[in-house]
Amino acid sequence: MACNYDMSVEAYARCCKPSGRQDMPAVSVIIPTYNEEQHIGACLESLLNQTHPSYEVIVVDDGSMDRTVEVVKRFEGVRLFHQDHRGPGQARNLGAEYAQGEILVFVDADMSFAPDFIERLIQPIHEGKAIGTNTKEEYVANLDNRWALCWNINRNTPIGHVLPEDFPDEWWVMRAIRREDFLLVGGYDNTGYEDDESPIRKLGIKARAAPGAVCYHNNPASLREVFASARWIGKSQQAPKTFLNLLRHTPPWSLKNSVKRTIRYRNPFFPIFKVVFDFGILNGIISAWLFPQKHWK
Repeated sequence: MACNYDMSVEAYARCCKPSGRQDMPAVSVIIPTYNEEQHIGACLESLLNQTHPSYEVIVVDDGSMDRTVEVVKRFEGVRLFHQDHRGPGQARNLGAEYAQGEILVFVDADMSFAPDFIERLIQPIHEGKAIGTNTKEEYVANLDNRWALCWNINRNTPIGHVLPEDFPDEWWVMRAIRREDFLLVGGYDNTGYEDDESPIRKLGIKARAAPGAVCYHNNPASLREVFASARWIGKSQQAPKTFLNLLRHTPPWSLKNSVKRTIRYRNPFFPIFKVVFDFGILNGIISAWLFPQKHWK
């Protein structure tokens, strides 16, 4: 994309849209990053080769301490912004402030995408059938990794799929939304793990699944990543802050609860995964008690 990203959205759209596709809205893809040097390159490569004729890519670095920023700078045309470490929700809000597209697309740095992902994701919004969209066609990108596979098993979803087979067509998490609607409700709330639900909940209308919008997501691929992700979940409302729930995530309970799935999937690594995952949940619950105002990782 050779457009000047300082121009107005109208001029940007005229510059980037080839003839015959003038009805397609301009899109801003916003990616929050925090220590994602391993994944951000593949993410950007897949985004810079999309079939949609008019889009920009914005990366907001959330205080990374690795080589994430260095990797991003290798990609010509990507707009890069920085903030202190405040969490992905705040990073997405910052990206939306500078976005020039009529539709905002929010993705994660550890994802990659089919070439027509953007086009298919925004189609229901473009046709006036939805305020926000998401996709059910989300697959695990790193299933060859033992801990990523264990994450899949632990979530009890079909192997290789991020979501269960009976997942509904409408839910509270969105990947695409009109910029005016996003700004109307003040973007993402700073609530941590559940912040990705906040814009659609404030609008009061669920996001719809966009058919054919295929993407791939990396599961945590090391025990350190498993612990960190579980800790974040433990700090959220998904984990009840009760003494009984604390007990359920102690090592004896973890080992007991891992037996059935270890046998079912014949996976000798699952008990180790389960202990680390549950200890992360346990740590997150305690952290939420001690530091209730700090929601991010």
